[in-house]
Amino acid sequence: MPNTHTHVSSTVHDVILDLAQWFTEISHVAIQDHGHFRVALSGGSTPKAFYSYLGQEPNQNLIDWSRTEIFFGDERDVPPTHPDNNFKMANKALLSRLKTPPLAIYRWHTEYAPSMALADYRSRLTEGGTTVYPPQLDLILLGLGPEGHTASLFPEQPVLDSQDIVAHVFVPSHASWRYTFTLPLINHARHVAFLVTGESKRDIISQIFIHHDDVPATRVQPVSGETHWFLDKASAQDIVSLS
Repeated sequence: MPNTHTHVSSTVHDVILDLAQWFTEISHVAIQDHGHFRVALSGGSTPKAFYSYLGQEPNQNLIDWSRTEIFFGDERDVPPTHPDNNFKMANKALLSRLKTPPLAIYRWHTEYAPSMALADYRSRLTEGGTTVYPPQLDLILLGLGPEGHTASLFPEQPVLDSQDIVAHVFVPSHASWRYTFTLPLINHARHVAFLVTGESKRDIISQIFIHHDDVPATRVQPVSGETHWFLDKASAQDIVSLS
């Protein structure tokens, strides 16, 4: 995969440290280049640990949050107070703990009708329609499901061919509605980072890196940006043995 970089660390904690250092560098470059850092966060247990790390003192001082705009790459269509809400998780682990508030936090307004929630996010992403389309975020942080889904882009779903930048999708395997970034938006980012850990992800990592299976995650190929995979040895053991 072109412009793809793989970072393999021994433990989950080491993965978080490696990602935090890289995340910080990317934020500094973005702010120096165009005055602000636009990043999309993801849900999941390992991202939660990463956010908690960034929220600790003095780690939270590594980022200039006053120049950071925060989005969410996907969200379950549940109220912001629901235990499964990604914003609620990130807010508790990181955002509410920051001494310097972020420049902006854009959560999905799941209390709106879907058409309104999508319109709101399109407007936030395009800065009211004043930016190029698709807009270019500095960094999109993604996870990886055991069947190769990322954000809320699941295998064999029509959303994979969407030309819109956001979508409201029903996921049959989870019997739930979700909001998500789509491939045109993800693939226009300056940087995309996958955060993947654990033995349970070993098979799908092998499918992606060794067998090159056509799953949603393999369709993440930034047009002019880079993809970085942050893995632990448990998830990457098959590809590490080949190196």
